[in-house]
Amino acid sequence: MRRYAKSRSELMSILNQCLENNPECGECELHAMREHQPDHTGCNWSAEVDFPQEPVDNLPRRLAAARSIIVVMREQYNLLQ
Repeated sequence: MRRYAKSRSELMSILNQCLENNPECGECELHAMREHQPDHTGCNWSAEVDFPQEPVDNLPRRLAAARSIIVVMREQYNLLQ
């Protein structure tokens, strides 16, 4: 699959927008984005999210929703090098 190359700020903006648009993610915050060597899928970045306002019992569902978005985004985009 071909990935679109985006700058760090562009990719963070796209990812934040996707997370905000999904009601399953609640008050999700993009905590970190890291560039690394391409992994076995060819993707050269990873991201972490946080839910500072979320009760602990809601976290598994919220994390699963955010993770599914991040997985799709990693299939579509790479960071410009």
